[in-house]
Amino acid sequence: MIEHRSLIVNGLALEYEVSGPEDGDPVVLLPAQGDWAPLRDALARKRRVYVPDMSSRGGEKTAYPSSERTCEKLLAFLDALGLERVDLAGRATGGEAAYFVAQAQPWRVARLVLEEVAVIPRRSRQMRPETVDTDCFLAPEERLRPTPDEWDAFRRITAPTLVLAGGPTSHVLQERLAALAGRIPDARLTTIPVGHLVHAAAPQEFVRAVVEFLDCPPDGESAELWLAERGVVRTGEDSWTDGESEGGRLTSSGVAHQWAAAAVGDDSLGTERRLRLGFGLVDLLDEYWVTVEIGFAVQGASDPDTACALWNGYRTRLAAPADCEAIVYSLWVDWFEDRDTAETAFTEVLGRDITQLWPDAPEPLLRRGRRVLEASGPVPWQVKAPVYRAATRVPALHEAVFRGILHSHHDVYGDLDPVRALAVLDLLDLPEDTEHLAELRSALESGPRP
Repeated sequence: MIEHRSLIVNGLALEYEVSGPEDGDPVVLLPAQGDWAPLRDALARKRRVYVPDMSSRGGEKTAYPSSERTCEKLLAFLDALGLERVDLAGRATGGEAAYFVAQAQPWRVARLVLEEVAVIPRRSRQMRPETVDTDCFLAPEERLRPTPDEWDAFRRITAPTLVLAGGPTSHVLQERLAALAGRIPDARLTTIPVGHLVHAAAPQEFVRAVVEFLDCPPDGESAELWLAERGVVRTGEDSWTDGESEGGRLTSSGVAHQWAAAAVGDDSLGTERRLRLGFGLVDLLDEYWVTVEIGFAVQGASDPDTACALWNGYRTRLAAPADCEAIVYSLWVDWFEDRDTAETAFTEVLGRDITQLWPDAPEPLLRRGRRVLEASGPVPWQVKAPVYRAATRVPALHEAVFRGILHSHHDVYGDLDPVRALAVLDLLDLPEDTEHLAELRSALESGPRP
């Protein structure tokens, strides 16, 4: 049953439809000017489906909603409903808003679907509606060519992404859709050659492609299937069998040591798929050795796609509710303790999000922030200091900043500036009886370590 509801978003009423089981995984659809009823109904069999009316402006309709404003409204909509992480699908201008959300707050989007979405530079979006058709995008080509920075922004998207193209009869530039899929670290391009309105011209094929994509198993399940194909089967919480080892039994550690290298080195898969398989083994086994093999696999790689896939894997797990001890330990000893990689690693897993660190930041970002800050002792002070100071405005991160400074002082590879570290410490709201607080303050007041 489809329910019609409304709520106040940014001071204005926003109408939306909701259907599907209340405990189903949430998916938000942004069909823009298209009708996605068949997709909505198919997804609602198992999922909780939300379809917000982004053309509404306080009860007044607008034919040309700004994609940036739609992005802001969508984030506020997710916050109002308490939707921490969703699958997100959009077409045309709805697709633009969807990828803006996935760029701005990657942790909010589990999977992303984009149907016939144009990649248009922001300067063109400032033109009047009669100059740029928001659905057809027929403005002169020279005004519609994205800048390098706009292309690079797509590398911030961490969600597995399905880009649906309509083929040569569509007026959307198909080579640009292919380039879009190439920029997103974990994206696949599927062409259904029926023109721009894929969902209307081939509804069954369209629905099947989207549902199959959204139903793809998580990385951990994919890794378990990969192992099963090679005769390695789980028999208990920390018990596996391969039919060949002594007694026929293996521990998770044994599986990691025997199979991690083969997984991340599987030549039948592309680099991104191999890294996803490796991170899936981390999810499945929670064994540090898998991260070692991942490090070996990317060592010396200079292409940006490999780097994006690597850091997306770390960011996703650092933001997840589940414990990720192997990931945090790997980040600390493999990347932060190495002066050649510390700056890049810290920047990729947290430093780039410095402007997002505010008290109302989403919980996934706060989880990632806590884990990274606590492990940041070996990171050069000049690299982490701006993030430490930004985190002082977020009470939920104060203890993590304290732990970071504490480890910066005590870790044999730790790095800090005592005077500036003390200034940061003074901005933290911590109980006076916090363990090691008095000793740390005294040590910082004494100056650099001998």
